[in-house]
Amino acid sequence: MPTLEVHRFVLAGIEAEVPLARREIIDKVRAWSVPLDEETADAIRLVASELITNAVVHGAGPITVTLSNRPGRLVIDVLDGDPSVPRTGCAQADDENGRGLELVRLLAAHCAWEPVGPGKRVWAEMPLPKVAEASTGVGPRGFAMRAKRRVGAEPASSALTVG
Repeated sequence: MPTLEVHRFVLAGIEAEVPLARREIIDKVRAWSVPLDEETADAIRLVASELITNAVVHGAGPITVTLSNRPGRLVIDVLDGDPSVPRTGCAQADDENGRGLELVRLLAAHCAWEPVGPGKRVWAEMPLPKVAEASTGVGPRGFAMRAKRRVGAEPASSALTVG
């Protein structure tokens, strides 16, 4: 069964915390050894920012952010104390607000909300690259070397191939 890694933190519910929360989320995903390219990191930042900002602006603090990591996916879960249904805006072309949940829907593999106690939980599942299998190292001149088992060889023996 794949390992589940979880990280939780609580925010007071003020806008100044949003950039710090984004940074904490990316730092934690990288600490889990997920190989994030900039496009994936930007998508996670945007989705996290939208979910947390909506909780700050339209919800009620404190706000609990929970990250759940399984190989290939990250769930960003935001819990606030306001039971109001999250609503997509009717943004016009020149509006600066009102597109957040639509962006989340476009970038996330899945997203939803549900009432929880006196508030609500809004979450998004983001696809992640899987952690690469560990190789045996890099050989001279940058050639990657990995163990390759020879047919009929003793279990303890292996040959190195240059890939």
